[in-house]
Amino acid sequence: MKDYFEQLAPQWDRLHPPGEHAEAVGWGLGELEKHGGSWEGKTLIDVGCGTGVLLPHLLKGLGEGRLWAVDHAEGMLKQAKARHVDARIHFICEDALSWRFAEGSADGVLCYNSFPHFPQERALRVFASWLRPGGFFLCWHGAGRRHINRIHREAGPAVAADKLTSAQSLVALAVQAGFVTLSAIDDRLRWLVLLQKRGS
Repeated sequence: MKDYFEQLAPQWDRLHPPGEHAEAVGWGLGELEKHGGSWEGKTLIDVGCGTGVLLPHLLKGLGEGRLWAVDHAEGMLKQAKARHVDARIHFICEDALSWRFAEGSADGVLCYNSFPHFPQERALRVFASWLRPGGFFLCWHGAGRRHINRIHREAGPAVAADKLTSAQSLVALAVQAGFVTLSAIDDRLRWLVLLQKRGS
């Protein structure tokens, strides 16, 4: 799968212009704010960051916080680095689930448009380990589940099996990983799960 995204990296932003994501990104971050979430001064991890679609939106409210942008495709990160020069961002080119991050030291983990590419149970456990008690995990797509899964099926064998599960299925797995659910939306047009690590 890494090779698939490396090959697509040079044309990714032409095929998926960052501006097209503004509404969906704003909706997801708005859902976080609606539930009392804030990222000012916090330590955040953008998992599967790609070419950096989330970064400008997060930087606006980050204040003196820190942001880790993680992706395993060097070509994607190269574009993200070129567009977002900011000392608060630390770019990590690595498989996120193999990356060693200090346990309990992050305030939030965000995953926009990339969660189907991770093994879900393992991902939830790893993300929970990064978070301090009370930290949040926000995962969302600006399109419905059926649409996302159809795109992956049609994209070819590298990602054909990378399916977005129902929000309720993910919520059930999240309980086992130590989360409580703040929001779960799964309709024809949108998909979002907002979780909080227990212990706050």
